[in-house]
This record gives sequence, structure tokens and C-alpha cells, in this order.
Amino acid sequence: MKVNQYAGAVIRLSGIVQGVGFRPFVFRNARRLRLKGSVQNTDTGILIKIDGARADIERFFEEIRDRPPALAEIHDSSLSFCSPHGFQDFTIDRSTGRQSGYIPISPDIATCEECLDDVFDPGNRRYLYPFTNCTNCGPRFTIIHDIPYDRKNTTMHAFPMCADCRREYEDPTDRRYHAQPNACPVCGPTLTLLGPDGKRADGNPLHQAAELLRAGRILAVKGLGGYHLAVDPKNDTAVERLRKRKRRWGKPFAMMARDLETVRRYCVTDGGSEALLLSVQRPIMLLQRKADAPPLSTAIAPDTRTYGMMLPYTPLHHLLFTEGPDLLVMTSANLSEEPLAYRDSDAIDRLKGIADAFLTHDREIERPCDDSVLLSVDGAVLPIRRSRGYVPRAIGLGEFQFQVFAAGASEKNTFCVIKEGRAYLSHHIGDLENEKSLDAYTCGVKDFMDMFRVSPDAVACDLHPDYMSTRIAREFAGKLEVPLFQVQHHHAHIASVLAEHGCMEKVIGVAFDGTGFGTDGTIWGGEFLLADCSGFERAGHYKSVPMPGGEKCILETDRMALAYLLSAFGSPASIPAFGFIDRFNGQRLASLEKIMSLRPKDTLFGQYCPLTSSCGRLFDAISALLGLCTKPAYDAQAAILMEKAAGEFDEMVLPYSYEIDEEGILSFDPMIREIVDDIRTGMQAIQISQKFHSTVVVSSLDMCRRIRDNSGLKKVAISGGVFQNRHISKLMRKMLVKEGFTLLSHRLVPPNDGGISLGQGMVTLHLLGGGCGSCA
Repeated sequence: MKVNQYAGAVIRLSGIVQGVGFRPFVFRNARRLRLKGSVQNTDTGILIKIDGARADIERFFEEIRDRPPALAEIHDSSLSFCSPHGFQDFTIDRSTGRQSGYIPISPDIATCEECLDDVFDPGNRRYLYPFTNCTNCGPRFTIIHDIPYDRKNTTMHAFPMCADCRREYEDPTDRRYHAQPNACPVCGPTLTLLGPDGKRADGNPLHQAAELLRAGRILAVKGLGGYHLAVDPKNDTAVERLRKRKRRWGKPFAMMARDLETVRRYCVTDGGSEALLLSVQRPIMLLQRKADAPPLSTAIAPDTRTYGMMLPYTPLHHLLFTEGPDLLVMTSANLSEEPLAYRDSDAIDRLKGIADAFLTHDREIERPCDDSVLLSVDGAVLPIRRSRGYVPRAIGLGEFQFQVFAAGASEKNTFCVIKEGRAYLSHHIGDLENEKSLDAYTCGVKDFMDMFRVSPDAVACDLHPDYMSTRIAREFAGKLEVPLFQVQHHHAHIASVLAEHGCMEKVIGVAFDGTGFGTDGTIWGGEFLLADCSGFERAGHYKSVPMPGGEKCILETDRMALAYLLSAFGSPASIPAFGFIDRFNGQRLASLEKIMSLRPKDTLFGQYCPLTSSCGRLFDAISALLGLCTKPAYDAQAAILMEKAAGEFDEMVLPYSYEIDEEGILSFDPMIREIVDDIRTGMQAIQISQKFHSTVVVSSLDMCRRIRDNSGLKKVAISGGVFQNRHISKLMRKMLVKEGFTLLSHRLVPPNDGGISLGQGMVTLHLLGGGCGSCA
């Protein structure tokens, strides 16, 4: 066939191709090449029918496939030639109706510079309009009811476009061409300030909101995926009041800065962290504080040496900063451990005892989506919470045809649906420990199942029988009459890393966290595995010690400290006198000793004593020995204080002693004895903490060497909440690479339990029928 022969063709594209300006992009490219045809959204992606010279069609296909719009992500593409269709022009056709397919949805995108120019241009009709957007920015995931992504299927259906907006929407040369949330002050959502009782306040909402913030009041601000609670971070009384009302004791508050220069005044940044702050995702970045930073309330982040900083991502945020302070505390609007408030009536009801006023609007939020949180470790990005800006972007897994629902863990929950070899992790749900959180979870699961047209072939969950996610998964599998796969917690952690890297081979897996139900019925958490996505064996682990009172040890970390002391010294009488022991009540000491003598399934005083090999519990114990934290007010506070106590150090210090036996059991009894000696001789907590962190890393390296010598494996995958510790993550990375290992670490999902669902799903896919991939 001659290359210039006039022909017809059909092009199909799937991926994130709706809501990102793809149809206007196709239109402009077709017009430029003088091609005739049509483009439309379908429930599986983009369909293009086209007529023209064969060579021009091929060039057109390559250009749109290889150089799509910045926000697009093409997963699959096809070009097939046919007889000419007889088109006379190129048009954008109506979307097809809902059928059985699905289409990936774009995450919400921060306001682009062009829209900000419109907002701050006195001559523009959108001057100071807080809901300005275009095809390159604005809400997506949080406003869509259903696919395809058209205005009628979003919460913007309640706002018919005015003539001017309609003209932009229908003009292929305009950047608001087919921008579904397109609006202006004439036809779009409106801003309102409500009092604490939910009644509308008179006057300019932005002016009044700024005045309230300057006066030290707490303002609830409606954003893209829910409400924030905002307060002036320089007002110590206001920040303390927010802590008291929110019942959030000690846990750091995030802040939003007016611009990058403001962030630089308070935090140490580099090119990588600044690029992430300015990215279209606009995550919260955990940044080291500057020693000479201007003073802020000490109640913002009392337990860390970092601040969580983000930049404005909606026009409303930018406008608020023109009226108010250059820096605001912006924390999720909820009571501690409850899900994010996002529906207006619910927000007013739940926050009326917290917020002094509500800066809100009448564009509904379809689903909640909390801010994402990232940490940069030696230039590598480590997600801590994957949510707004990243969800529901797909993670490619390889050539799998099975559909899977993975229920996730009980804490920091996300769930995951897998279809056609792509995993779609949910937004951050949180801890499944109250009715509101469980409602948010079940609603989210139903929403994703419907949105992505998933009909699971299997359900995956944790091995722990008492996790709420496990119970729900079991009921769900029974209802669907599909198999249930219970995946061991730490195997799922390692599988989540392998899934990110497309690695199908066996690796050394290092999984360090606080709690995970083991196959032997004990509590794991300091694990060295030989693992791939099909299975694992336990190659080594931390020595198990008693947890006197079980989960009471998490709330009273001195219990774990005592357990480690007794493991190291043998009996209370053999423990040298020092401050920690002196603070113990004799009767309580005797009671705990009796509890520790129990067999794991027995009880005494209503308490039991399981065994644990948890790295997280070891952090708790050392924190208690140093007097840093004995009664944590929030999850991982003891470990966070240990990280803070270590200060800043980039190189290993002389570690403590440890022992590894022939079965691969790593004992820290020698370290405990040496730490007690250091405490008794007056060594500073910073030195002890640095030596402890170095010991965790050196002992891990030693274990990996031994496993490599026995197995020949040279790839190490690391996962688990302990790797959120900047010192552990940085030093482990440095030492493993120096030793010649290939390191696989997280870059797309969190190392904590927020990434567990991906690992559960990946293991289940392999158990159902294998797949293909390579380790990158």
C-alpha cells in the first residue's frame, strides 16, 4: 500500500486520558496535519476515527501517543487502518454512555500558573474568583460521580454554564475547551463564611476569614478533598487551643505556606524537595527545620526536627494568603482518629466544637481525599501517605488478567483494586477502629468497585484474624463466592516493594515495623525473609521477647523496656540500679514479672503475654529506658522521639554489641546491657540514640550478608513503618549499596501499612496464576 494513499483509521487510547485536555490536544494536532475525523470519550478511554494520508495518520498517532499532554498517562494504544469514513472536518463528539468498561481517572491537580494569572488580573472576568480552573488543573477525582468524565457526571452538574463559559468550553483553541469544572462568578460555585452554628455571616468571606485568623481563631476551610482546620502558627495560644479541641496531643500539624520563599525561611530545601513542593500534586513535604528560622509555636511539631510543609493548590488557598498570614497550620478537619470531614452538613456537625467559623462553598465533594505526605531521603522520594494528587493513578503490575480486591491493614488503611494488570490504591482511609472509619472504608470500597467496574476473582487480606479489614474481606469473599487469600503481613510489605519495581524474582526481604501477625501465632516485626510474590520463608528475625499485657505495651512502653531488661539480665535482682528501675513501683514490677512468666495463651489479672520480634517494640523499649516516652499519646511517638534524640548524623557511629545464632535469631541482649551501662555513666541521649540507630543498621547488614552467603541472593527489598525513620532509611541505603547489594525500596507507595494492600493484591495475583515482569 502506498504511504500517501488516502485511508481511514481507528485509534484507541486508554489510561489517564480524560479530564486532562486530551480531546482538545487531539483536535489541534489533527487540524495541524489537515486530518478529518472525530474524537470522543468512551468508558474505556479515547476513540479517534480519522481520514487522511496514511503517512500523516501514522505521524499523528505517534505524536499523540509519544508526546501526550503533561497530565495524561497512556497505558495502551492501538492503530488500525480501514476504508475512509468520509469525514469533512474534525470534530469532538459526545461521550458514549456507561457500559461495562472503565477508564482511569485523573487525580486532582493544583491550580496552574495561567489560571492564577486570571485570578489576579483586575481586567479578567475571573478576577479574585476562588473556583477558577481549566483543562490543565483543578478538581477531578474528588468531583466525579461516574465515568466517562463529563460535566453531567460530576458535582459541577448543579452549575449550568453561562454564555461566556459555554463559549470557552466549545472553542477548540481555548484552554478551557471541554474543561468539565469550568465556571466563573456568574455561573459557578460561590464562597460563604459560616459562623460556628452554621449560619451565614454577612460581608466579604475572605476578608472576614483573614480577620478571624489574625485574631487567633480556628477556621475550617473547605478544600478539594475535604476540610482543613487553619490557624496562625505564630500564635501559640491558638495552636494549643486547636490541639485541645481536636484532641491531637503531640502529633505534628502540617502547614501551608504562601510561596516557596516562605518555606525557605523556615526549612532546609534542595532542588528535589522544591520540585516536589511545586509539583502539580502539591504534597506535604517533611523538611528539616532551619536553626535560624523565625519563631513559630512550639506546639506545631514538638516531637520532631521537621516541619510538614505544602504550598497552595486551589485559587481559594492563594486568595486566603493575599488577605491573611504568609503561613498557616492546615491540618485535616476531624477529631483525632476519625475520618476527614468533607460533606458540608457532616462537617458543621462534627466540627462545631472545634472551628470558630467555616469558609465553605456550594460545590460538593464526591469523595474525601486527604493530603499526601512525602519524605526525601538523600534525594530519594519516600511516600508516607499516598492520597490527594496521586490517587487514583494506576501502578502497573505486568500481564495479569485476574481482578482482585485487597482489603489492606487495620492501621493507616488503604485498600486496592486490581484490574487488567494495574493496581488502583484508594485514598488514605486511616485506622479502622471506630464506626465512622469503618463507614468511610465500606463506602470507599463500594465506590471503587463501581467506578472501576471491578468484579473480583479473589479477595485478599491480612493473616491477622481480628483485623476489621480481615473480617470485612472474609464476608465480602463469602458474598461474592470467590476465594479468600490471607497474606502474612510482612510478606505483603515485601511484595509491595517488588510490585513497585516489577520484580518477580526471589529477594532478601527486610521488614521492620511494630506489629504483624506471624504464621507461628506470635507478633512479628523484625523480619529477614527469603521472598518473592508467590511465597516466603523466614530466614531470620529479632529474638522474641514477651509483651506483658499484649497491646498494653504499646500504650505503656516501659512494659517493653522491662521485658528487654529481663531478657538481657535474667531477673529483676540482676538488673543494675538506674533511673528507669528506680521509677518502677515494686508491686507493679512484681505483677509484670508474673505476667511475663505466662505461656502466650494464658492470662493473669485479665492480661496475657504474647511473644514479639518487633523492631517497633524495640524502639519503644529504648525510648522508655532513656526516659523519652513511656506513655505515647499517638502511634509511633516513642520511635519519633528516638529519631529526634539522635539529632543529625550522616555516618555510622560505633554500634552496640549483638548476637546472631545459627538459626538466624538476632539478639540485642548485649546491646541492652551496654545501654544500661551508658545510662548509668551519664552518657547523653543523643549519643545513645545514634549508637542504637547504627546498631539496627549494622546488625541488619550482618544478617543480609549471612543470608546472601547461604542463598546467593544479592537483591534486598526493605519495607515497614520503621523505614520512615530518616536515619534508618538513609544509613541502611548507604551501607547496603556500599556492601554490593542491589536495594529495592519504596518510591510509589508508603513503607508503612498504607502500602500493604498493594502487596496483598500482588501475592494473590501470583497465587491465582502467575504473571511476567523483570526486576528493575
